[in-house]
Amino acid sequence: MRLRKRMLNDLEQDIRDHIERETQDNIDRGMSPDQARYAALRKFGNVTRIQEQTREVWNVLWLEQLLQDVRFGVRTLFRSPGLTIAAVLAIALGIGINVGVFSVLNGAALRLLPVPNAKQLVSVNQIFRGNSPRNVHGEGSMFSYAEYLDYRDHAHVFSGLAAYEPFAEATLSGNSIQQLLGTLVSCNYFDVLNEHPAQGRGFLDSDCAASGENSVVVISDSLWKSRFAADPALVGKSITLNRTAYTVVGIASPGFTGTEPIPGEFWAPVTMDKAFESGRDRLADDNMSWLSLLGRTQPGISMDQIRADLAVIAARIDKLHPGRTTSLSIRTATFFNSPDERSFLIPVASVILAAFALVLLIACANVANLLLARASVRGREIALRLSIGASRGRLVRQLLTESLLLSLAGGLLGSLIAFWSTVKITQFVTAHLPHGFPTFTVNVAPNMPVLFYALLLTLVTGFAFGLVPALQSSRLDLNSILKGEGSHSGSGKRSGRLLLNTLVGSQVAVCMVLLLAAGLLLRGLYYAQTVNPGFDEKNMAQAFFDLSSQGYDEAHATAFVQRLRERIQALPGVVAVAQAECAPLSHEFSAGTFEVSGRPDKVSVEYNHVSSEFFSVVGIPIVRGRSFAPGETRDFPGIIVTESTAQQLWPNQDPLGKTLREDSGRQDFVVGVAKDAQISHLGERTTTYLYFPGPSDDGRTYLLVRYATTFTAIADGIRKASQSIDHDISVDPIPFEDNLEIWRAPSRVAAALAGALGALALLLASIGVYGMVSYSVSRCVREIGIRMALGANSGNVVRLVLWQAMRPVLIGVLAGIALCAGVSQVLSSMLFGVSAHDPIAFIAVPIFLLSIALIASYIPARRAMQVDPIVALRCE
Repeated sequence: MRLRKRMLNDLEQDIRDHIERETQDNIDRGMSPDQARYAALRKFGNVTRIQEQTREVWNVLWLEQLLQDVRFGVRTLFRSPGLTIAAVLAIALGIGINVGVFSVLNGAALRLLPVPNAKQLVSVNQIFRGNSPRNVHGEGSMFSYAEYLDYRDHAHVFSGLAAYEPFAEATLSGNSIQQLLGTLVSCNYFDVLNEHPAQGRGFLDSDCAASGENSVVVISDSLWKSRFAADPALVGKSITLNRTAYTVVGIASPGFTGTEPIPGEFWAPVTMDKAFESGRDRLADDNMSWLSLLGRTQPGISMDQIRADLAVIAARIDKLHPGRTTSLSIRTATFFNSPDERSFLIPVASVILAAFALVLLIACANVANLLLARASVRGREIALRLSIGASRGRLVRQLLTESLLLSLAGGLLGSLIAFWSTVKITQFVTAHLPHGFPTFTVNVAPNMPVLFYALLLTLVTGFAFGLVPALQSSRLDLNSILKGEGSHSGSGKRSGRLLLNTLVGSQVAVCMVLLLAAGLLLRGLYYAQTVNPGFDEKNMAQAFFDLSSQGYDEAHATAFVQRLRERIQALPGVVAVAQAECAPLSHEFSAGTFEVSGRPDKVSVEYNHVSSEFFSVVGIPIVRGRSFAPGETRDFPGIIVTESTAQQLWPNQDPLGKTLREDSGRQDFVVGVAKDAQISHLGERTTTYLYFPGPSDDGRTYLLVRYATTFTAIADGIRKASQSIDHDISVDPIPFEDNLEIWRAPSRVAAALAGALGALALLLASIGVYGMVSYSVSRCVREIGIRMALGANSGNVVRLVLWQAMRPVLIGVLAGIALCAGVSQVLSSMLFGVSAHDPIAFIAVPIFLLSIALIASYIPARRAMQVDPIVALRCE
């Protein structure tokens, strides 16, 4: 301000000096003083105009005008507190939920790994093309150990390249048995991450020198505190993981949980892989995908340089595998960074963001309606400003400033609520996940990307709902306005009503999409809650055993399972015990391709290896042929197919005795047909499915127990029976019904989310319809009075108002139905067999929305019935 005052004073002084010099020159020419000054002023021109022109070239003018617009906008908003509060709350609601959702997605897919100097870390994944076969343990984009060593030793762009196998399962023995999830890592893992243990040390190169010879481990701070009571002398002592003694060489720093969203509780050298899962030497398999790579770039190295350097190594490795071409996916390291994860996450995130953006769109339409209504009241003010010289552009800028003030207030309020509530809601949802869901560690606290997103969304929102009303409000018929013909201002009643109707129709269409999505998901959830899966899930428990990770070979695992089945069968209340490779609806399934005689193509079929008691225990009847006999093991070539499989493979034929040939050349023949059941996917009975006799692998198997007592008693009995055979075996029996909950939980969350969004959209749309009708009635009082004076009764007036109100609503409903019908297939995975065009949802939801809109329209329409024609004819 001081600089501006000094500049203004200097300008005034310069003008005075110039005029005085010109006056003196005129006096020297013989003019009188008065004539001389008048001539000087006339030659100089309009002093005020010159001052304005000079100020216009100053750089501070835009700031001065902005401050003027802001001050005037604030005063204007405070003069209409009701409208201001309504607009701010609507914007806060729309922006708040969008910022909250983006905070979660940012924590999952955009936030850098929680390690020092995380910007220098990149993840490396590979994408294969060609016909070269590949063994996969995890995801296909991972690396073999030999490939990792090749990249580590020959890359020139990294200061270090680390490899790790996520989600290594282990049993911690001791006073009590505990299942842990950890990570097998290369010995430079902590050095590459620049994340050194708080106590002890990380791994040395010598710890990875030979396979299976250095059993050392670093444990997490949370495990150290919860299991070992924060024993300060633990470093150097031994703990037992999967029957192997490991020396604790370090304790990770508090808060460090690894490089995956599911927190790790321990880290062991990758060369100890066989101790965690025996049966296959993955270190020696040069063609197996099982290791993730993270590299720390050298200073000054760009992504293009990294890609070029690693591409040379990839091309050299491809020469060892004819027919294969490898491309590398290299990104700054975050959670969920692999191509497989991103191919799932990005579409889901896009759908979620689009759904929440629709609510914000409705909020914008509502505020635009409010601003249009207020603009009609301010018509005379705007006309006066235009008539005394204000340009339309200057006026639009002022109106947009007011819109941005509303948006900034709503955005600030909504963002603050989102930042506070997102953490709480995330913690609540995580704590109430069903049994079997992993715990995710996702940081949803706001950071710069979230703050930038909130600011950008706020500014875009302000322009979105402010631009159209500003343009509409500044296009006035000044002659009509200044004569007091307010109802006929602007571009006319017809264009103003068309704009209002368009905004309301858009709101209703968006609301229709959200309500239909919620209706479909609720229908799917109801079906999932009430569906008969085709087997009896009541009074049954299941227990999963991974004996291969406990050091069991095939013979010892078979013996253990057989003894355990005998002891469980002897428990009081146990009706029967069965064994299966995959428990029904356990999210585990196997599949393969088979040749069918008489068909040129191979067919893909899901399968399961089950004991002879499986069908009676689970409650799936055999409708043709027979079940497996007790003596029939996996070497027996007989199979049982489902009804739909038999119909698909051998339509209108007797399936008994029909054969299928496996890729290995083995030929199997059908001995029975089982009733269709939803074994692998809830809501799908017609999946091609068959059963082989006997468990294929006793190292990983499910025991299914039918009981006639309580689950608690059976679960305790299973635990005691397993530990009586092997004290170090950990087992966690669960009710069989929990398998269904794992399927229902995502649908329940999606239905609750869609229902909440639909309810918010319905509320906002109802307010929009109510506001539009109220505004229309207030602007048509004179017309209503004339109609009633000419003989129209109140019923006729109400019908007229309702028809004008419901016309855009009907158009919006039809548009919403068409739009939802086009995109509803996205929800099919959560509908469990309910059609994506379910007629119940597509009929009931529109009727419900139309009923709400009719009620919202009728309330202000009733006021039209009470209009006094005499008063109405005088009102304008």
